[in-house]
Amino acid sequence: MKKKSIAAALIASLIMGAIAIGKTRKYYGLTTERAPYACLHHQDDTLRLAIIGDSWAHLHQPHDSLLRQAISKQTGRSVKVNSYGLCGQTSKEVYQSMFNDEGMHRLLSEGADYCFISVGINDTYKKMGTDYFAHHTCMILRFLLQNGITPILLEIPDYDIVYTYEHQTLQKKLLRQLSMLITGSALDCREDYRQALRKAMETQQLKDSIILIANQHWDMSLYITDRMHLNSRGYQVLDSIIANQLQVCTAHLCTFNE
Repeated sequence: MKKKSIAAALIASLIMGAIAIGKTRKYYGLTTERAPYACLHHQDDTLRLAIIGDSWAHLHQPHDSLLRQAISKQTGRSVKVNSYGLCGQTSKEVYQSMFNDEGMHRLLSEGADYCFISVGINDTYKKMGTDYFAHHTCMILRFLLQNGITPILLEIPDYDIVYTYEHQTLQKKLLRQLSMLITGSALDCREDYRQALRKAMETQQLKDSIILIANQHWDMSLYITDRMHLNSRGYQVLDSIIANQLQVCTAHLCTFNE
């Protein structure tokens, strides 16, 4: 009887261990690239900008009209700006949401000339791994390029990654420590992730097809108290960078067409 109990406990432990390993692989694993669905192509002169990604994209919604006005003023064109972000999502989750989330799917399906993407903050915050981040971000870029949409990629910004770690609950700190062990990520892994993506974009010949808003040394006065999300002034700075980039792009396109 005792032997049977020991054997049952051992089997149960093995099953639970296998389940845990399976969940771990699924959580940190790479997803397979899906065939892109078609996005509309508009023939009018309106410049369309979609903004997708994580909480930085979600929190941009109240600033859409101001960015639209700024771009229109600088380019002299009619402009549409629409933001749709999902708080807390990593690069893999954003990619999956492009297919599975109704709101993001609809926004992309409606078509755009440019798409601003904010991903990577949660990858570094959660320590998901450099390969994980580079792999899924490149899939986002490819989806857009295959639909004739020019990506505007925000490189992982200098949010206060140490502060965010120190102000987590103990349970989340332990999870981050486990993730660091599994993925080989340092506490401040931002530059490692940036370099991994740059290398992947170059290897996959994506670098010259996108607009990269290089890492800016965002002053902490541009963040809210969590030191991770921008305040209103921070969005003004970000939107000024986007508008300037689009002014250069549209001016170059006009010169090329002439």
